[in-house]
Amino acid sequence: MTPDPSQQTVRVTRHFDASPQRVFDAWLNPETAGKWLFATSTGQMVRVEIDPRVGGSFIFTYRRNNEDIEHVGTYLEIDRPRRLVFQFAVPKFSSQFTRVSIDIVPAPNGCELTLTHEGVLPDYKNRTQTGWTKLLRSLASQVDPNAAPGVVISPGDIQFRRLLPGPIERVWAYLTESDKRAKWFAAGNTEPRVGGSVELHFDHAVLSSEPAPEKYKEFVTELGPFYTECVTHYEPPKRLSWTWDGGEAGPSEVTFELTPQGNQVLLVLTHRRLAKKHMPGIASGWQTHLAVLVEQLSNRPLPAFWSILDEAEDQYKKLLGFE
Repeated sequence: MTPDPSQQTVRVTRHFDASPQRVFDAWLNPETAGKWLFATSTGQMVRVEIDPRVGGSFIFTYRRNNEDIEHVGTYLEIDRPRRLVFQFAVPKFSSQFTRVSIDIVPAPNGCELTLTHEGVLPDYKNRTQTGWTKLLRSLASQVDPNAAPGVVISPGDIQFRRLLPGPIERVWAYLTESDKRAKWFAAGNTEPRVGGSVELHFDHAVLSSEPAPEKYKEFVTELGPFYTECVTHYEPPKRLSWTWDGGEAGPSEVTFELTPQGNQVLLVLTHRRLAKKHMPGIASGWQTHLAVLVEQLSNRPLPAFWSILDEAEDQYKKLLGFE
């Protein structure tokens, strides 16, 4: 059969702070794959069947707005943990099968995955590119500890854990020095004492090459929001806490704790005493800003800040029972 010259190829690459084996297996393990592959935050996966062998087939049925959508396909190559190739189709929209190749190579602190989707119709190229980019972010949330969602450790308290390149003094500088903190969160001086002030000047124009959605326009200007908070704990280079608006009966509090682990540093961020209504917005904010911090400290390209933020807010609304 002669290929249609009008068909397009889509390619998406992503780094994972996880082993090649862990990332590869997430494509073929039904329990894991059903949480992210062909899934979104607006529906429910109701059927996952995987026969993980060359010539074996898969079926993913996703229910959205009371409508079931099947993704079906056949595995053409399985070379753990380096390469996976399959053909697939979405019969509801087209009986035409396309080809997807997954190539995984080791990289510092993890691996790099390149997804190549061949046979995409021109009208669907941008949608396909966006779709796979989102799905790989969802895959990261399942296998990459540096992309994992925050955990509610008690009512009103949410905690994030990230393993960052050291040394600890470098990470501390990104929490306390204005020019470095501006690269992932907000600029502003920090008085190095309990009772001192923390200035937070938000200008997110430097955090992403994406244009900001209209509702966030105030955050991409030098005249963006400016807040002053109070230091409640100061123990360099191990622990820093400051107050934060959004508590049920007064300010909440955010705490950063740093612990060396070999040549890396474990960051534990805990935001306490949050009113439930504020948790999805604040949790999605921390999720997104931490994604930028990971890339900054790893000297990798900045992530798609606004896309991550929108997806994370939908995710946390679902996780926290707002949907």
